[in-house]
Order: sequence, then structure tokens, then C-alpha cells
Amino acid sequence: MLRKLVLGLGAAGLFGSAAVAQFAADRVGTPAAPKAAPPVGGYVPPVGGFTPAPAPPGFTPAPAPPGFTPAPKLAPTTPPGAPPILTPTPTAAPAEPLNIPTALPADHPWLLRPEHGPFVILVRSYSRPARPSAADPGLTARQLAEGLADEIRRLPQTKGLGVYLYEHISEERKAEAQALADARRKAAEFATRVNDFRQKAELNSMTFLDPEHTLRYKSFNYRDQIGVVVGGYRTEDEAVRALAKVKAWPMPSDTRLLDGGAIAKQGSDGKATIEKTFLSPYGQAMVVANPTIPRQLPAPGTVSQLDPFIVRLNEGRPYNLLRATKTWTLGVKAFNAPVRVQTRDEESVGIRLFATPKGGDAMAAGAEAAEQMAKGLREMKRQDGTPLGLEAFVLHHRNGSMVTVGQFDGPTDPALHTTRRLLMGMRFQAADPRAAENASHYLHESIVPIQIPKP
Repeated sequence: MLRKLVLGLGAAGLFGSAAVAQFAADRVGTPAAPKAAPPVGGYVPPVGGFTPAPAPPGFTPAPAPPGFTPAPKLAPTTPPGAPPILTPTPTAAPAEPLNIPTALPADHPWLLRPEHGPFVILVRSYSRPARPSAADPGLTARQLAEGLADEIRRLPQTKGLGVYLYEHISEERKAEAQALADARRKAAEFATRVNDFRQKAELNSMTFLDPEHTLRYKSFNYRDQIGVVVGGYRTEDEAVRALAKVKAWPMPSDTRLLDGGAIAKQGSDGKATIEKTFLSPYGQAMVVANPTIPRQLPAPGTVSQLDPFIVRLNEGRPYNLLRATKTWTLGVKAFNAPVRVQTRDEESVGIRLFATPKGGDAMAAGAEAAEQMAKGLREMKRQDGTPLGLEAFVLHHRNGSMVTVGQFDGPTDPALHTTRRLLMGMRFQAADPRAAENASHYLHESIVPIQIPKP
């Protein structure tokens, strides 16, 4: 009679040590023979079937003499001059490198590299969904970044100047790549066990039913983040001197590369009028260290000194980042142009660019805009009216002002990534849908973890 074996290899096949078997015909198994009692004197039979003759009846081995101690086992020795005996130490197999997909290939001709210099100017960064959808069919971050880089390369002012692209890999993207690698490893182990069961079934003339082979893993809704940088420069002072020229570049001709905004002008009758316009990407350019060069961490126990001018610049400010007690925060927006965040009680768009800023100075207007944005983030509420609980800070520095959200124990703090997902998921409501879209781009462009400087 042909016997059939049906194996179910779900969670039991992958994580358990036993398989489920069901036979078409029952059979009576042969009972196992009882184990023989060990021979007198504690003798253990050797492998091979040899059994010594039993001891005579009444025989008892002689006891050891008083004070007798068995000789200790000697460690293996080597003759003089011979190499020592090495005992191999088991080592774990090296972990395979994590394969993280990127929007920019490794052989992209414009990719920023360490040899391009220690300092660069970040002209513009684009953040777009990594997976296109019908709800957001716009250009990708790579298309926007390559478009702006091509515009910069065509300028006569940039002859001989390097223009590069840099892609920031978010923690969400790393987590998804790790989840996929773990799922593939478990799937390979599962396939090996399934193949073993299949071979056993074939040897016993049994029918084997293949289990489900669907690979499942946790995915994340991450965004591609690509920056356009120019340079590089040997020193920070050299880059700062070049920054003034970058801010004076003419606006790109392709309006798809620009942010939308509105200018508030006061008419002769005293009423304000709103005029929509485009914002030049060069106005918010900033000097940054080349992110592809590994940072040298200070020696343990040493404390880096913050510029005393920066400390005095932030004294007395209501949202001073230097007063934060923890070591990391989320950078939300850098202000180097006169931009203001509109409150809920005001009408029209959520972000405006003023033609005549209060301070009469672009740096002062940016500082005021940063303070207003931090206040607005702290006062944000949910749809049910409960406070959102965002802790926003401002750091004023020599080149402008920066708004951050939250304080955390480190770049891998779970609370940091929870807050980042909350900020990235924010949606703005306005009478003009384009104004709401501009506000989303304004906030979502570059939300990255940064270390809080300490005085």
C-alpha cells in the first residue's frame, strides 16, 4: 500500500523543531526494547557491539586504598622548540553588508565625494516620496535636484565651480532595508527545511504538499532627500565668502524647481494685498561641512567649546536651543531670507515673504521668522482642539537662524523617529490648495537629526 505524507510547514516549520505528519493508513509500531541495566562496576560498552563477559556472581571490585588520589589529567605538551598547539576558536560568520536602495546610483557622475573638499555650500534640498502615487504625481527628488544642478552648471558665474548631488539616507529607509534582509534570511532557512522534508517524502514514496512561499516584511513610508551643493572649499571662511555670490545668482528659468510664496504689500488705502510669486532657491543657501567626510569625534572626557558669540546671540531668547537638557534634536527649517509663518487667525496662505521686513535687515528678519515659526509649532493643535505638544527651539548663528523640534537622547532614540514621522505626516488646510502644498513643502524639505551644541 502506498503511504502518503502531508506536511504543514507554516510557523511550525519555520520556528519549531517538529513537523506535522498524517498517514493514509494506520499501522501498529513495534514497541521499543527495554534498556539493559548497566554492567556491574559502571562499565560502559564501547561502540562496535563488543560486550565483555559478565562478572561472576558475588564479585565486587576491590576499593581504592586509603589516601589514594587519581592522577590529574595532563595537558598536551609540545617538545622544546616546536610551535605551540593552537586550539581553534569558533567564529561567527561575517554579516553581509546591508543593501540599502538609493535614488542616486553609486556611479552617478555628479555624486558628492570626500575628495571634493571639506566644506561646500548647500544650495537647495528636495524631499519627495520615494514611491510615486496618484495623490502626488509630481517630479521625483532626483529629477528636481538634477534639474537645478543643470541650471547652475549653465550659469556663466559658475564656470570652473563644482556642482554635486548628495542623498541623505533616512532611518526609515535603513529600517526597511534591515527588515527586508531579515525576511530574506528567514525565507532562506525556511526553504532549506522545506527541501529537507521534500527529499524525505520522496525517499519514502510519499506525496509532499508545498507550503506558501510569500515573503512578508515591514515597510516604511520614507522620502527621497537629495541636496544640491557647490564647491568645494578648503576652509569655512572661504566658503562663507563664496556664499554671498551664490545668493546673488539669477533665479532658475524652470519654475518647477522653485517654491511658491506670497508677498504682502500695503496699499495707499492702508489695506494689505497679497501677490503670489516664486522664491529663489539661492536665497536660503548655507555653508555646511562635506557630509561624505567622516567626522572626527572628540576624545572621551573632552568638551568642545561653543563660540561665545553664539551663546550671547541666543541669551534671553524664549526658545533658546542651548537650554535643552538632552543632546539631539530634529532640524526643521533654516532661515536665511525674510520669511514669516502665519498664525491660524490670519487669512490666506500659511507662509509669506515680506517685501519690507521689520528689521530692515535680511538676517534680522530671518531671526524673527524663526522665532515666530517656533511659537507657531508650540501652539499647534489637533483637529479636536487638544495641544499637539511639539517642543520647538531656535538657534541663532552667524549665518542665520535654525528651527528645531524636540530633544532626544541620541539619533536612534525611538521618540526622535516618532516625532519625525509626525512632522512628515502633517497636512495643511487652506482655501487655496496650492498654498497648502507650499506650506507642506516648506516644512517637510529637510527634517534631519542634529546634535545640540553645548556652551
